[in-house]
Amino acid sequence: MDQTTGLRASSIFAATIYLVAFVTGAIVMSFEMLGSRYLNPYFGSGIYTWASLISTVLAALCAGYFIGGVAADRYPSATVLGATVLVGSLYILVLPAFSEHMMESVLAAFDDVRIGSLAAAFVILFFPVTFLGMYSPFGIRLLLRSAQSSGRVSGTVYGVSTLGSIIGTLGTTFILIPSIGTRAITFTLGIAGALSGVLLILAPKFRRASLAFAILALALPSLHAEDLIDPQIRAEMLKQKDGRVAHIETEYNDIFISKRRNELTFSFQYKGEDYTESVANLTDPDDLRVKYTQVMMAGLAYPPEVKRVLMLGLGGGSMSTYLGRFMPEARIDTVEIDPGVLTAAKKYFGIIETPRVRYIEGDGRVYLNRHKDSYDLIVVDAFQGGYVPFHLLTREFYALLKQRLTPGGAAVFNVHDGTKLYASTLLTLRAVFPSVHLYPSGEGEVLTVATAEPAPDQATLDTRAAALQEKFGFRFPLPALLARRTEKDNTRQSGDLLTDDFAPVSVYDKIGERRRGKK
Repeated sequence: MDQTTGLRASSIFAATIYLVAFVTGAIVMSFEMLGSRYLNPYFGSGIYTWASLISTVLAALCAGYFIGGVAADRYPSATVLGATVLVGSLYILVLPAFSEHMMESVLAAFDDVRIGSLAAAFVILFFPVTFLGMYSPFGIRLLLRSAQSSGRVSGTVYGVSTLGSIIGTLGTTFILIPSIGTRAITFTLGIAGALSGVLLILAPKFRRASLAFAILALALPSLHAEDLIDPQIRAEMLKQKDGRVAHIETEYNDIFISKRRNELTFSFQYKGEDYTESVANLTDPDDLRVKYTQVMMAGLAYPPEVKRVLMLGLGGGSMSTYLGRFMPEARIDTVEIDPGVLTAAKKYFGIIETPRVRYIEGDGRVYLNRHKDSYDLIVVDAFQGGYVPFHLLTREFYALLKQRLTPGGAAVFNVHDGTKLYASTLLTLRAVFPSVHLYPSGEGEVLTVATAEPAPDQATLDTRAAALQEKFGFRFPLPALLARRTEKDNTRQSGDLLTDDFAPVSVYDKIGERRRGKK
């Protein structure tokens, strides 16, 4: 079985986990709303009753999360998870048989309505909700294949579960309670939960059986898993008239998508000036139209091997798709703070996310702080207008980035030359990294390669570049890009060390030999 077949086969298992997450979320909140129907005849419908119901559910979920996390690590099995859902659901299913007697016993035991309502809520809700609350951490444990996907998986499980909770709350309150009795609703919830538990217990068998369907699916016409650009979207853009295609206002940027013959341009407007972020050749997906993006590829020659790449800043996705298409074994993560940029790149430039090439919404520095993964190559091309946000230019940021590089790893930075900010950026980079090499694009940018360890000598770099070029056949040959290296800073400015405490980026960007109006 090849990797693609395995991914397709496991998708049914993942869908089962997400489906039951939705169902259990709906059951928990529906049962909480239903709990008022059990308590009201004995303790009234006042604030004490609702406080008791809400606090009991929260306590049960708290216990369920802890127990579920421990159990998931000890017994990471869909069968065990299914059993926990089944146990909690069976309690709900049989509850109507003894609930009246139990409520009368609690009423007789407690004269204080506050304590009585809390005790009643506990005996009705705590046991089943604890078992159902075990689901989310347990389900996340079963879905995780690597720490790299932990955020996405956990967010999806909790998001789906919460969506179920919303629907369970509204559906029970607005539809079920006015339509059918308490006993019927209780039976419905119990049966839905029991069926979900059985489904989980049988999930491993479904997983194996799904291989046949997965193999059949491979024979059907479909978009190949490793296609990184949607040709249909590119073809539609090519049919567009020249001029502005779209204007998108986001929380972070004013985005413009424009077309001129076979070129699609992604640009920002900032303080009245236009900054080109990316240009795509609609007829040639392997073409890097912007010069500095070609030169940034020189960084590939520095690590001993390039298996994992992190890119901070997306634009139209030209560099991530270029690397992904030419290096089919490399895993590429691209972090972009602006969700509008991600949406525009997918909608207009046709970039496609795969398990190997991922697009992640978030701040680059926050991502590095929260994720401990190491990368062979990190590419920093994050701009707000004409300059990099200050927190991605400081000594502290560079030190963090250096920690995330593998031994021998390298980072590539797009730096605008000719200003005090340029001189300060180089000074700060050299304060953190043992080697800093400069590659001018010839169009106002200097691509800076910094290494976690002393950089290889030029002969080694040339040898690596030639080997990589022979193996992958890059559109823009690596040996020629390495030949652009210079030892000269080409600046007469004196730089200052940029720190989290002192980084006047916008001011320093205006002080220099010339003021750049475009990126």
